[in-house]
Amino acid sequence: MDATHNLPTEQVLRPPAKAFGFQHLQTNKTVSCDAVIIGAGPGGGSVAKVLSEAGLSVWVIESGPAQSRFKKNYAHTARYHMQENGTIVASGSTMMPIAAGKGVGGSTLINSALSFRAPEKVLERWETELNDPRWGPQSLNPLFDDISKLIGVQTTGAHIAGKNNELIVRGIQSLGLEGGLAPRSTPGCVGCGVCYYGCPSGGKASTNLTLLARACEAGTQIQAEAEVKDILIEGNKAVGIKAQAIDPETGALGGVLTVRAKKVYLCAGAIGSPKLLWLSGLASSLSPAVGKHLHVHPGSTLIGICDEPIEMWKGATQGAYFHHPDLPGVLPHTFSAPPEACLLAAGYTGSHFQEGLAILPKLCGMLVMVSDKGEGTVRAYSDGRAKVSYYFDDDDIRRIKSGLIEVAKVLFAGGAKRIRAPIYGFGEHSSISSIQENLHTKSITDFTLYAAHPMSTCRMGTSAENSVISSEGECHRINGLYIADASIFPSSLGVNPQLSTMVCATQVATLSLGKF
Repeated sequence: MDATHNLPTEQVLRPPAKAFGFQHLQTNKTVSCDAVIIGAGPGGGSVAKVLSEAGLSVWVIESGPAQSRFKKNYAHTARYHMQENGTIVASGSTMMPIAAGKGVGGSTLINSALSFRAPEKVLERWETELNDPRWGPQSLNPLFDDISKLIGVQTTGAHIAGKNNELIVRGIQSLGLEGGLAPRSTPGCVGCGVCYYGCPSGGKASTNLTLLARACEAGTQIQAEAEVKDILIEGNKAVGIKAQAIDPETGALGGVLTVRAKKVYLCAGAIGSPKLLWLSGLASSLSPAVGKHLHVHPGSTLIGICDEPIEMWKGATQGAYFHHPDLPGVLPHTFSAPPEACLLAAGYTGSHFQEGLAILPKLCGMLVMVSDKGEGTVRAYSDGRAKVSYYFDDDDIRRIKSGLIEVAKVLFAGGAKRIRAPIYGFGEHSSISSIQENLHTKSITDFTLYAAHPMSTCRMGTSAENSVISSEGECHRINGLYIADASIFPSSLGVNPQLSTMVCATQVATLSLGKF
C-alpha cells in the first residue's frame, strides 16, 4: 500500500521555503505573474512546483505564518497553525470539531504524515464517473510513485515505533490481519511523537521542506500572513486576487496585495476553498455543488489499559494500521496524543484524575475512521468564519461500532487488559462481548468525535449542476479558475488524504500547463 523512497534524507528535505510576511506588505502593492495560488499546503505546494518548474512565474498567497511556529502546546498550535484557531465545529447530527491547517506547509505542518495511496477501487470509480482515464489508477499510480519518492514515504521504522505501535502490531499479527507499521513521509523521524504540534526535529517531509521548497528554488514567490478576500473576475475569466495583510501577533491590518495573473488556483482546502467562494460572491454562479458533499472520515477511539508501561505519546505518531476483510472503507490506526489528551480520552477527569495519573503510563490506544457515506456542507458566516454542518449516515455509525469492536480485539491480542473509551456511558470492559453489548445501545451523540480529513466540497465532475470543476481542474463556469486540493475529490477517499491531495493537485497543474 506504500512506496518506499530511495532518496537520501538530505535530498528529500530541503531548506524551508522562504516567504514574505506582514512586514513586507505595509502598503498596497500590485504584482503580475502567470499564476497565483491561494494556499501553501499540500495542494498549493504541488501546483507551485509543477508550474514554476515549467518556467512560469508563480505567486503563492498564504494566510498563516511566514515561518513555522512550533511549541509543545495545543493552544499555541491552534493559534498559529490551524484555520480559525482550531475552532471549526460542524453541527448537524451532533457537534464535531474539524481540523484544518494553515501556514507555509498548511496541514502537513501539523498532521501525522500518514501517506497511504488512494485505494484502487476509489480511483477506478473516479475514472468511471468522470469518464476520463487520466483520473484512473493506470494514470495516477506513476504520480503516486513520484510524489512518494519526493516526500520520502517509507514504512515506519521499528526503532522509532514506540511501545504503543508495537503493541498494535503484535495484536494485528496475532489475529492474522492485513496491516502493521504504516507508511509515513517522515524520512528524518526520531519518534518524539509530537507531529500534531509541528515537527521539532525537522524530520517530517512537510510541504515547506519538499514540494514548496523546490518550487521556490524554481522561482516561486510566497506572500504569507495575507488573507485572500476576493478573486478578481473580468467577463467570464479569473484574472487575479486581492489579499489583505494581517499581523499574526496583533491582528493589525497592513497593505492590500493585488496579484494579476493569467490563471488562479484555489488551494485553500475543503473548508477554506468553498468558504472563500461564498465570501467572494462566486459560489452561487459557479455551481449548486459549491460547499456540498463534505466528507470528513469520522470516527472514534478506544483506550486500552496494560500491565506494563506503554507511554503511548512516545514513538512514531499514528505508526500502525490494519484492514479487516469484512469492513471495507474502515481504517483503524494508532491513536497518538499527548498525556493530557490520553487522560481525557480514557475518561480520567474530575474525581478520577488522580487515578488516571497513576495509570497514565500504562495506557495504549487505537482509533477507527470510516470512508463516510454521510455528507455535510460548508458555507460562510458574515464575519468570515466557516459555517459547517454534517449529517451521519446510519451505515457509517454501524461501521464505526464494528470497527471499534475489531480495534478492541487487536488491543486485547496485543496485551491490553481493559478497555475504556471517550463514549458517554461506556465505562470499562475486559471482554469483547461486554463491549459489543455496550456499543449496541449507543447513538452518534454519545461519541466524542473528531475529524481532520475534510474533502469533496468543490468536487470534480462532468456537469456544473452536480460538480464545481471539470476533469481538467478548471471551474465549469469561470475560465482560468482552477481548484486543486482535497475539496476536488469526487468521493470520500477512505485513507488519510495528504498523499492523494498532492497527486491530484499535481495532475490538475500538469493538465493546465497546455492552456497558458
